[in-house]
Amino acid sequence: MKKLLLICFTSILLLSCQSKSDKVRNFVDMYNRSSSMMVSSMIKSSKATSTGPDEITIEVNTDHQGSDDMEGQLITSSFPQLIGQAIKSEKLGQELLDSGVKFNLKIYGADGRVIADEAIDQNKLKGTTQEDLSSIASGNATSSQLNSVLEVFNKNLPMEDKATGTKVISIKADENKNIVYTTEVPESYKKMLEMDGAEQVIKDEMLRMPQIRQIFSRTEVLGVKNLKYLYTDVKGKVIKEITITKEDLK
Repeated sequence: MKKLLLICFTSILLLSCQSKSDKVRNFVDMYNRSSSMMVSSMIKSSKATSTGPDEITIEVNTDHQGSDDMEGQLITSSFPQLIGQAIKSEKLGQELLDSGVKFNLKIYGADGRVIADEAIDQNKLKGTTQEDLSSIASGNATSSQLNSVLEVFNKNLPMEDKATGTKVISIKADENKNIVYTTEVPESYKKMLEMDGAEQVIKDEMLRMPQIRQIFSRTEVLGVKNLKYLYTDVKGKVIKEITITKEDLK
């Protein structure tokens, strides 16, 4: 028993006496061992490297083709905050942030071009507790916890599609864990939406878009039920509401 206690005590001492460089190396190893879990229809690969005594570089390779569409804007504006919150949720990551370590995040498009290059440190990360992220990862998130993550996107809204003049005003989770997209449309779209049968025509068109299936596949782990699209005029009046369920995709 004495020998066992001595081994345990020695292990605790060794852990508590880890240098910053040891912690940086351990974080890089941990990140790279688990990076395959990030691979999705959007993310091709990701890796971390130690690039200095107080610096870790994280590279994310994506399948994103362009830079001017709304998806590209969301990637460049929201990915850094989301990845930063994931770093913060790990005990080792929080310790490194507290000790002044900077995480350089580089996001690459499908053609290898850098589409986002941002430094993440403790001062940039606000909100979203570890409990929130743990619940979200397990699929047991509440609507308020989902909204704490979606707030990262909402900080960068409204976002306008220059081609159509439509604006995404907000992305929220309602009390039933549906993701609700509120989109403001110009007058020309308002007339079209008010026509008889417009809802079914728009819904059929949306169901043909691969992005809808991708949204469901990416949010399934969050416990998201349905996607709701609220179309409003410039005064905020709802013109049309369209709900898409997983069953609609079958």
